[in-house]
Amino acid sequence: MLNQNGELDVLRDMPVAFSVFRVLLDEDGRPCDAVCAYVNDAAARIEGLACGQGRGTTLSQMYSDVDPGMLAVMGETAHHGVKQHFTRRIADARYLSIQTYQPLPGYCALVMHDVSDLAHQENARKAEREQLAHQAARDPLTGLYNVREGRALAKRALASPRWVGARGALFMFDLDDFKQVNDEFGHDRGDAVLKGFARVLELSFRCSDIVYRAGGDEFSAFVPDIPCACVAERICADVVASVEEMAAASIGVTVSIGVAVGRPTHAFEAFYRAADQALYGIKRTGKSSYRITDMDDVRAKDVQGPAASCDDEEEGDAGSAARTLPAA
Repeated sequence: MLNQNGELDVLRDMPVAFSVFRVLLDEDGRPCDAVCAYVNDAAARIEGLACGQGRGTTLSQMYSDVDPGMLAVMGETAHHGVKQHFTRRIADARYLSIQTYQPLPGYCALVMHDVSDLAHQENARKAEREQLAHQAARDPLTGLYNVREGRALAKRALASPRWVGARGALFMFDLDDFKQVNDEFGHDRGDAVLKGFARVLELSFRCSDIVYRAGGDEFSAFVPDIPCACVAERICADVVASVEEMAAASIGVTVSIGVAVGRPTHAFEAFYRAADQALYGIKRTGKSSYRITDMDDVRAKDVQGPAASCDDEEEGDAGSAARTLPAA
């Protein structure tokens, strides 16, 4: 129709890709397909068509899977005159900048520019920004969150309405006699111990929990939804046992753990003070163990290792803490 008198032939050799479609509607008035009325040589090359090919064929005939979003955009332009400008990814990781306008009622014209180079540059810049953000949030030795990011995430979790009514737990870990490892075996061996302990923590907590290196040989983990105190005991017992196994295979370090359990009405600083007191309480009385403080019940006695049975509190396998914690 638009090309009967050759009025669009002047656009054939235009370096800018240009095509026109008549957009079809179903019985409910929604775009269901589009018939190609005109495509110039530049557009044909972009779409992988032979010159002159495509006219009179529908999008569904030209492509096995028509993008419904693209069809909806074309319908808005063809039947409502809405001009649109967007970027679309096509085959071979190429990107097109597409502008639409209505040459006649029911028709949508597409003006397309290949902006692949610009898009790839922007994607590279985005990846670089994400990499820098990742590095800024991570401890370079262990790959865990660093202390600044870890504490910020824990505070955010405490303030989130998602955990209203839940009980959280802050774990503080201190590797016993770690300085002796550095002094006797060197910093390379000490770094290996720190990385090994970081892997123990990653296996002991869920991906949704916040595990971070607090500095030196001190680590922390915040669990926003601890089902019961016995789960905290189980995690502690598993970590202590794993470190003892690691020590038996290499260098004899152990770990002391302080834990504070409480509701999110407590500020992070309160969790920190309670866990810190529990940690250094256990280090004064003996190492390679743990102490758990209940912040919500000041009359309750601290729970101290070895792990107590919690069969009465929770049904199910008394296996590893990672299996006991519910999925976030």
